[in-house]
Amino acid sequence: MASAFKADGSLNSFQPSIDLGRDKMNEAMVLSRGWGMASAGEALTLPGPISESAARQLPGSAEILMRTIYELLESCILAAIEKRSGADFKEWRNACFAQYFNAVLGLPSLMKFIVPPNVIDRLNREFFCELEADLREKGLSAFGAAVRDQAVFTAWTLRRMSDLVAQIPSTPVTFGGVQDAGVQQIVADFTFNAIWTRFHLHCLVTSMRLNKAIYPEPLEVILDGLRAAVNAYALARRAVDALAPVPEPAAEQAEWDDEDAALLAEATRDMLGEPN
Repeated sequence: MASAFKADGSLNSFQPSIDLGRDKMNEAMVLSRGWGMASAGEALTLPGPISESAARQLPGSAEILMRTIYELLESCILAAIEKRSGADFKEWRNACFAQYFNAVLGLPSLMKFIVPPNVIDRLNREFFCELEADLREKGLSAFGAAVRDQAVFTAWTLRRMSDLVAQIPSTPVTFGGVQDAGVQQIVADFTFNAIWTRFHLHCLVTSMRLNKAIYPEPLEVILDGLRAAVNAYALARRAVDALAPVPEPAAEQAEWDDEDAALLAEATRDMLGEPN
């Protein structure tokens, strides 16, 4: 995967066209300060129609919650993919993204109150497997090879990000709990890029599921939005390195006794040979 960062740690010049208004971006970030990095990683799955297997694993209250959030998000996405021009798509996206952002991040946090962690992990794994399979099987007829391939790559990248962020300890890590300003910014940038990617992939998934074609201009905007996945992955890697660094194994100090010293002396004599 190509890194989104230069050698000095700054972002490469390639950037997806994220033209969300600054006020809307700030609104989304302010409302979501308490969700934290782990919730952002868990929020990469796309709520959809609850399968029978998933329903059997969930308590009734969790199923109702997921269906409610799904219907809210789906109404936002349906309105987006019905737009005929790129400008109209962007206008709607910019108007609704803050609400989408917070609804997506809020669901995992709420689910944790009523669903065991192992069930959530299993549902997330099942979701990504089904998503990638659906895109491979149905994406070609729905979008053509180029769009299908980019959608599959994006879904794969989101799964990698979800697995990566899961390495962060279960102790909640919120924006306020991270003291280093640089780490705070990395977490904020990751969260925004990840949910931005998710929004645009959600558009393709809904279009494919409902067999509802997307007009050419909005489709180009959606494809540009998917490219934020590359930056999101690079930011996830930097955040995990900062928040859950892998300690380097400490070199053990060898303790020498008289027998070790005698063996070393004997080996040295053998290498040098006996004096004449």
